[in-house]
Order: sequence, then structure tokens, then C-alpha cells
Amino acid sequence: MSLGLGGFRRKSADAKQKFVGSHPLPRVFAVDLNDDDSERFQDSRYAGFSWYVFFTTLLVSLSALNIGWSIGMANISKPVICQLHPTTTLSSASNEFPSRLSFSENAWSISVGVLSVGGLIGALVSSVIADSIGRRNTLVINNGFFLAGSVLMGTSTTALHFTLGRFVMGVGCGVASGVATIYVGEIAPVRWRGFYGAFFQNFMVFGILVAQLASIYITTGLQWRIVVALPGVFSIVQIALLPLRVESPSYLIKARHVTEARHSLLKLRSGFDVSAEWQESLASLDSGEPGIRSSFVGPAKADQPDETNSSDATMKSRSPAQNMSKVSGCSSTASMQTRAASESGLGANISIWQMLCGRTRDDLRHLVICCTVLMALQQLSGISVTLFGGSDLSLAIFDPESPLSAPWACIVVCFTALPATLLCMLWVDKLGRRPMLLGSLGGMTICSVLISIGLFLGPSSMVMASVFLCYFLFNMGIGSIPWFLMAEYVPAYALGPTTVLSCSLNWILSLGLGLVVPVLEDAIPQWLFVIFGGLTFVGFFFVMLFVPETMDRTVSDVVAKHAGPMHIVIKYRRKAAVKKRSSGINGSLVSMQSKK
Repeated sequence: MSLGLGGFRRKSADAKQKFVGSHPLPRVFAVDLNDDDSERFQDSRYAGFSWYVFFTTLLVSLSALNIGWSIGMANISKPVICQLHPTTTLSSASNEFPSRLSFSENAWSISVGVLSVGGLIGALVSSVIADSIGRRNTLVINNGFFLAGSVLMGTSTTALHFTLGRFVMGVGCGVASGVATIYVGEIAPVRWRGFYGAFFQNFMVFGILVAQLASIYITTGLQWRIVVALPGVFSIVQIALLPLRVESPSYLIKARHVTEARHSLLKLRSGFDVSAEWQESLASLDSGEPGIRSSFVGPAKADQPDETNSSDATMKSRSPAQNMSKVSGCSSTASMQTRAASESGLGANISIWQMLCGRTRDDLRHLVICCTVLMALQQLSGISVTLFGGSDLSLAIFDPESPLSAPWACIVVCFTALPATLLCMLWVDKLGRRPMLLGSLGGMTICSVLISIGLFLGPSSMVMASVFLCYFLFNMGIGSIPWFLMAEYVPAYALGPTTVLSCSLNWILSLGLGLVVPVLEDAIPQWLFVIFGGLTFVGFFFVMLFVPETMDRTVSDVVAKHAGPMHIVIKYRRKAAVKKRSSGINGSLVSMQSKK
């Protein structure tokens, strides 16, 4: 089946050939490899820039803006929101909206850290919700948490009231951190996955920056209440506009909504041949669970026996791609969907333990561990927690004699992060993931050493410049890339458990470092960045040895090359280079012999 844009409908092969001879080829959709047009037009897996995907990613990234806002507003707003009393409890009562809330130091620390607790809970349940109601619908409903948290904090009268709002907001942050990255990864074409995936970190950094700029100017109770309630406005925008975008085709296939999945993919890849991407999606969702038929079966014809009664050998001989191409051309969609719902094993649920033990169709241990370690390195690098987690170390770094300099320094650091995330968006699909991760972690290691030297010798311009450069490099690599790398490493049937594992560990480390860093500041302040530098140094060698490149590669290609237990990936690059050289030599010999 093929449809032409611009009002052109070619009814016959002769008309088609005549049109091709005098005009540029119109854009044609194909969902069956047997279509005449499926071999004439560009593969959708390598589609170019799409305004539809771009605006969809912008809408989804408003959730990342809310995450950044929740992180950034707590650091500078503390003197305005809090009226510190040593004996104040979280449940201190008040009958009106006070200009400031009564907190003790411990109560404020709990209020700041509870965001990570909520984030952990949200990350743990994100996969279950997303697989039940869909990625887009999960993000729409998740905005209810952002909206409720904003209202609770904006109307808070006690420390407990405010802390509860932070917790609810944290649940929304946890769900969004997992589902938003999955959704964007599933709708983005292969060649633009890095560009669209980097939007998440870009909007998170922008949220931190704007929240801190707003917080530094608030002076009254009414003003800080508006600042903490603003994420609710972004949530309303998402609730209103996000339902107008299409659902992830991978989820719709997994949920057996085949017709909707096909229409969704055609909408996302307007003007491209989607047949190969369609069938690759089917293969990536087939978990290969034993005893489950992982193929879509077309409706039986009246003059033929029902295919459901055929032998298992016949069923196993058909690949998901072969069966699905029959589905795409089938007119009896309702019959097909009913049959698929009862017989298909696409998207069968697997557990985290199964993945870690290699008990899946593809042994994903190496790739899952890479995803998890990279997400952990985001927090273990330490720079984000130190600057934006309510830490007092920034005062010692910038100017211990002038506390007001630290908030402004944090804002300047955020300004340096914006061009870093923009450069990541532009370069990650040209330079590759590995080079940018290596440059990020290696540069951060050097900067951490310089910061530690400066802390031993006393605050200096070298320390401030190193902090700025460190956060710049963080956002150019390790801060941005792990968010979307998960969707490039593991097939769709294992993406949910992988996201839960990686994002949950990220939130756990965020909470743990938020508790540990203040203790280390008091005990060994000068050695803190030595620890962080050592961790990024280890991360540099981990990436160099174990993290594979995914630029311009499909998930199936990555899994085929790097399935199995942990292994060094450098040898695969060397083998590929040797193979390429040998093929070139053989080709030269053949051409020389043909000339003779």
C-alpha cells in the first residue's frame, strides 16, 4: 500500500513511471517490504530532521524542566523560605500563610533530601505504569504529581506541609526521568537520537538556572510561593498539548494495537519508507520467552485450515518480520488484533534479575551494566550534588567571606552549562557517544585535581575556573548522554527494567551523596574533590574499555555485537578495521585480475 503527498495518487505502474520521469519523486509511505515503493524511498531509520518529532520532544522535555526547577529552587531559596529554629519540628502548626516557615536545620535537610526519596519511588514504578497505559499517557498523568506538589508547596503553612509537597514533586521527577527518556528514544530516528535525547539534560539545566534566578530576587512570602508553584504551570501546558501527539509505536505494538502503531509510525516518519523500522520494532519487542509464540498471525482464509492449529515447527519457522508483513497488508485488522492478543508473545515482561543473569533472548548483561554504571557516574562525579544539592562547599570554593557570591557563582555555572548541552546536541551525532564521554570524564578528572590543589592552597581564580569548566564538561558528556543511551543499548522488551535499574540507582546515589557530602565537608573538605576525581578517572577507563559506540547503529546491531557477559569493546573496533582493510585489499586484487 502506498500513499502520495501533495494530492498525487498514482494508480498504475505506467503512470508512476511517467511521473518519475518529469518530476521529483513524491514522498511515499510503505509498511510492507513487498510494496513496490518500499525499495524506492529512503529508509525511515535514517530519516532526517522532523518538526513533528522536534515539537513532541519539546513538550516532553517540560518534565525535565520541572525536575531542574525542583532541584534548583531549594538551594538559593533557603534563607527566604526558612526561619531556622533549633527545636522546630516538621509539624509546627500555623493557621495562615506565613512569610517564612519554621524549620530546624535537620528538618530543612530532610525537606531537601525527600525529593530524592520521591524520585526513587517514582523511578521504581515508572516502567510498570508506562507498560500499562503507555509512555505518552504516563507523562500526561504524571503531571498530576507536579501539579499537586506545586500546590502543596505554594500553599504550605508548616514545614511538614512543604516537605510533603517536595515528596510528591519528587515522585513526579522519578517517573519523568524514566518515561520521558524512553518515549523520546522510541520516537526519534536513528541518526537524530542523540540530538533529541540531549533535550532532557538541556531542559533540566535550564530549569535549574531559571529557578535560581527567580529565587535570588524573592524577598517576601508571596514571591517564594509563586516560585515554588510555577512547575504547575508547565504541567498544565503538558496536560493540554501532549495528548495531541502520537503514542510510541513500540508501546502500541507491545499492547497489540497494531493499526494505531502503524499510523503512529507513519506520522513520525512522514515521507519515508517505514517497513524496515516497523519490522525491526517487532523483533526488538520479541522477548523470546519459551512456550510463547512470538509472531503475529494473519487471519485464516476460508479455503485454508486455521493457522493457529498448524504445527509448532511451522510457527517457529516464521520470523516476526515475515508474519508482520502479512499483517500490514491485511484488511481484516480487528480479526488480526484479536488473534495477536491471544497468541503473541511480543513484549513479554522480564525481570531485572533475568537480565543480570543473562536469561533473556539476548544476553544483555554487558549492555545493562554499561547503562547502570554510566547513570551512576552522573552522581559519583559529585559536581552536581556539590553545587545544587544544598551543600555549603560552594561558599568555601568561591568566597567564604561573602556568602552572597556563592548563589551568583552557581548561576554563572548554570549559564556555562547551557552552551555545553547545546554543543552536546549538535556534536553527539557527529563525533559519537564514546569520544564525548571520554572527553567529559577525562576533563572532569583534571578539573577535580585542580580544584583540590586550589582548596589546599586557598581559594583562587584557578579554582573558580576549574569549577566552571568541570560543570561545562559534565553537561557535554556524562550529564547528558546516559539519559538516552539506554534506548540505544537494549531492545524494547528489556528497556523498562533497564530504565528502572539505572534511574533508581541514580536517585539512590543522589540521596546518599546528599547525606554523605556534608559530613565529608566537615571532615576532609580539601580532599572531597580528590575522591570525585578518582571516581571520574575510573569512569574514564570504564568507558574506554567497555562502553560501545552506538552512533548511526540500530539497537539490533549493537545487541548482535555486544551481547553476553562483560567484555572489552576495543577488540571489536580493531577487528572491524582489519576486516575493512582486508576487504579493500581483496577488492583491489580482484580488480587487478579482471584487468589482466
